[in-house]
Amino acid sequence: MSNIEILVDSGSNELFEIFRDTSIRILDLRTADCVSLTSDIFPTLIKLETLYLRGTFMGRCDLQMPSSLNCISLQTGECTSKWLCSLLINLSALGHLVKCELWNFELQSHEEDCDADSNIHECDLRSKLLACDMSNIEILVDSGSNELFEIFRDTSIGILALRTADSVSQISDILKTLIKLKKLYLWRTFLSRCDLELPASLNCISLQTGECSSEWLCSLLIKLCALGHRVKCELFNFVVQSRGEDCGADSNIHVSDLRYKLLECDMSNIDILVVHGSKELFEIFRDTSVGILALRTADSVSQISDILKTLIKLKKLYLWGPL
Repeated sequence: MSNIEILVDSGSNELFEIFRDTSIRILDLRTADCVSLTSDIFPTLIKLETLYLRGTFMGRCDLQMPSSLNCISLQTGECTSKWLCSLLINLSALGHLVKCELWNFELQSHEEDCDADSNIHECDLRSKLLACDMSNIEILVDSGSNELFEIFRDTSIGILALRTADSVSQISDILKTLIKLKKLYLWRTFLSRCDLELPASLNCISLQTGECSSEWLCSLLIKLCALGHRVKCELFNFVVQSRGEDCGADSNIHVSDLRYKLLECDMSNIDILVVHGSKELFEIFRDTSVGILALRTADSVSQISDILKTLIKLKKLYLWGPL
């Protein structure tokens, strides 16, 4: 049944008993009742890889995940911090790479569940979560909140993907506490200066789809240089705004100042990958000490041609596409 994706809107004990010990690979449960009814059957689904959940989840998460699971996707609904903490603890126990996706999923505010016993249990779960090795957990957040990101503070998350600029803003002061974070994926629009305090463990930042100002990208590269070890910076469908979109006198002063600081940086440890480049993007690299550059399209090669000779510390150049 590995090619069968099953979606259940209104389940029953009799229905879920049919699934017991089968080789279902993808299961989509549309209500919290369905999740409750199938909880003791989950461990028997030894080939289950992806689990989609919707609904409202309270208390502690008692789901026994099969060891085959590699993605749990929380689609639409809400949960308590206690439920999410215990879910992450259960995922950590699987001992392999697991993706946890939070789409339109809200975390209830603390005031909604604030009795003394609840606080004691939550503190206990929080301590257990901090003790977990979460380096194999990849967390994707579409719509975050301060309450959600507080759960991640001081944990050992290995991979984090943020789908909105608001999420990046909300997690900014927590990011530096993620001392085992290796990869950070970002989407959307970023203007002004990059104020992210990056953890020293970071070895890859991937800008997926969106746009940014040259000021933001310059300041990001300066921060990557400050890490002092090899870091990969990936730019996929990411556009650098033309200077005309942000051409005030103050902005020009800031960009010039950042540009001067970037030229002083040792970028020999920065591995830059560009999928869709532009002249505005490549002008940022002019005269810098970039050590490794990967260009995924022939257009990027054409646009950077007169800048390439200024990269006097470039050691490796990777090219793709018809040349």
